[in-house]
Amino acid sequence: MKMHEIKYLRILTVLAAFLLGIAIISGCGSPERSSKTLVIGVPSRLNLGSNNPVMVQRNTNVWETLTDLDHSLVSQPKLATSWQVSADGMNWTFRLRQGVVFHDGAVLNAELVRKNIRRLKEHPELDYYSVYTHLESVEAEDDSTVVCVFSRPIVDLPNKVGHYFAGIFSPASWGEDGKLSAPVGCGPFTYEGGEIGQYDKVAAFSEYYKGKPYFDHVEFRIIPDPVVRIMSLLRGDIDMIAHHGGVPANQRSMLTGKANVKLDSLDVAITHYMLFNCARPPFDNAAARDAFDRILDRDELVTRILSGAGTAAHDYFIEKAVLWDSKRFSIHPDPSLPASDLPAELKTRPLVLLANQGDMNSWGYRRVVDYLVDYCQGADISLSVEVLEGGAWQDATRDGKFDITLYPLSMPTGTPELFIRRLAYSEGMRVRSIGNTTHYSSAVLDSLFEASLGASTLERQQSMFNSILDMLAQEKPVVPLFHERYYFAYRTGLEGVALDPFLKPDLHALRESQQ
Repeated sequence: MKMHEIKYLRILTVLAAFLLGIAIISGCGSPERSSKTLVIGVPSRLNLGSNNPVMVQRNTNVWETLTDLDHSLVSQPKLATSWQVSADGMNWTFRLRQGVVFHDGAVLNAELVRKNIRRLKEHPELDYYSVYTHLESVEAEDDSTVVCVFSRPIVDLPNKVGHYFAGIFSPASWGEDGKLSAPVGCGPFTYEGGEIGQYDKVAAFSEYYKGKPYFDHVEFRIIPDPVVRIMSLLRGDIDMIAHHGGVPANQRSMLTGKANVKLDSLDVAITHYMLFNCARPPFDNAAARDAFDRILDRDELVTRILSGAGTAAHDYFIEKAVLWDSKRFSIHPDPSLPASDLPAELKTRPLVLLANQGDMNSWGYRRVVDYLVDYCQGADISLSVEVLEGGAWQDATRDGKFDITLYPLSMPTGTPELFIRRLAYSEGMRVRSIGNTTHYSSAVLDSLFEASLGASTLERQQSMFNSILDMLAQEKPVVPLFHERYYFAYRTGLEGVALDPFLKPDLHALRESQQ
């Protein structure tokens, strides 16, 4: 898809959204609903299907994990109240919370957790981050104590058991293949079901260990277009916009000054990256990657183009992730590198900037792509834009049919492991059959990464991870552009609105204001 086609498509999309919004406003509105029902506008279904380890997204508040990551990406107690590790980093003991009941009446105990861990061990295709690859045994020491023994040190295990594919479920909810037939968790809400393209619904769980939620029902109404979501909030058809996509920064003005809604923001643990194809010229040459990175103006991209929808990236991860923030990148272009001094191979042909259609819509990459094309023209570099649907984009990146692409990635375990495995480790993510998108290959990095996964202490692992990040900042198969600043909105009268660093709303805390 060429640039003029992208801009024309954008005009049609905005026009369609405007007409649909007018239809909503002029229509007869949504049917009557109980005051104890909360409606959240989302862009897509939250039911991920039985092939997914957790079946429904975290945002549903249906299931919980042994630990949670706080806003500094440090593990905190959740279903496990405490943990201990042996001196060699191979034996972990978790103490479990008491009084936790699952939606089918099962009770949280060591045997239930043992079965959950065995489920992922015996079905590694569901263990997306390979947490239990080196698990030798898991036993219930007593009713509230689980002991895991590994064949090598797993010093960051508390972080790994808190990610968004590590839910704890009632063992009655899966069969011999390990796949969930229903997401029977112990969260504040139970999953009621949904309709493709329309909604997903959850109902309050009266036996939740922190008390029954205020709202009896929550409906996640699927409204793909962000403009229509905003209009639906203003109309009063929905109560909140709080999910991936949220309120696009360039559309905040639609909510500014409106008495019946509140607009808020949160810097979340998602970074947007530029990936180079290191397997073909010109970016098989580290000097070309370095030069391209040094001409980027991250500050201008965020402030002028993205309207503040993020912070310019000084490093690979958000600043709150203090263990990994060494300010490895400049947010301004290098004044010592004028366009005339760029490597000639950057100018011999139009470079292919490959974009994922889903990311163009969800993350506002249309503006990023336009900016990069225009900005590079000023440096005498020509970019040819191709936009593909998700599956085709994945095939093209796997086959190396691109020069540059854009990619969003979070920190689900609070460490650089997923980032390195997905974008720099030569073997990629074997469990999910996803290769290394940059096609970068370094025996030194591979060896250091594999050693870091079996580091004997957490401090040693952190040091090794930082050494890898230093290496990547020199080699630059991938560079950060900006960290996500997420905007969400909700009607006045709601209180207790809070999101975690991965955009999960705390639905249990939500209630009507008593004022």
